[in-house]
Parts: sequence; structure tokens; C-alpha cells
Amino acid sequence: MIAAILAILFFTPVAFIYGRYRARHLRAGPGTLRSRLAALLPMPALLAFCGVIAVIYQTQKGAAERLALRGESAPPGLLDTGNGVIDFALRLARWVGELELILFMVAAPFLLGAVIAAVLLVLDAHGTLALDPPVPDGEPDLPSNTDHVP
Repeated sequence: MIAAILAILFFTPVAFIYGRYRARHLRAGPGTLRSRLAALLPMPALLAFCGVIAVIYQTQKGAAERLALRGESAPPGLLDTGNGVIDFALRLARWVGELELILFMVAAPFLLGAVIAAVLLVLDAHGTLALDPPVPDGEPDLPSNTDHVP
């Protein structure tokens, strides 16, 4: 539990920067709040699905190894369907999920950033917070009160 809290605290600044970036660019484009929130959903949902598949596989693999040590045979796995195409898709999702879990330093800020972007978009839509327009490429993202700096 403490490790999860520390990971969230560690990744929150990077996630906020990414979330603000995504919210600004989605806000500048056409569409309603619902379509903007839907644009945030596909990649985090895919990563979450792949992560769950990897965790399920590792849990079943550990249970099968414990049963093998006791001399018992394990029941067929939840991810073994017998259909070659579905098994290949689940294996590919497991590989992506394992890579995601190994490289959690990339996945954690990405997923947290999507949540932060959604919160910022909702706050902007309700008028609680005003998102700035996205900064054009090549220009620094400076506050507007820096006109007096030489």
C-alpha cells in the first residue's frame, strides 16, 4: 500500500504535465465534452486490459507451479481457449501487459495523465477552470506576465 502511494506521488508531476497537454489539445479541437472524453479512453483502456491479462496469466502460472510441486495437475487456464486466433490475441495482449508492467515508469504517468486530462476537461466544461490554448511548437510555454523580461 505504501509503495502504491509513493508511486502515485512520484509520478503525479509528470502525469499532470501530460494530462494538461492532452486536455489543452483536446479542448482546442472541435467536439463536445463527451467526444473529448471518449478520445481519451482507447489507449488507457487497452493498456489496462493488457495489464489485467498479464496479471491473470501470472497468477494462474504461479498456481499451476504450486500444484506441480505438490504433484497435482493444474486445471486448464482461463486464457487457454483452444482457438488459435483468440489464443494468439490473448498471448499478444499478455506480452504487451508484461512489458507495460515492467516499464511501469512509462505506463503509470500515461494512465494517470489520462485521468487528469479528463478531470481538467470536465472542470473546463463546467466553467470552474479555464484551459489555456495549446502552445504552438517551438515557442516556450511562459506565463503572460513575462513581457517585462529583457
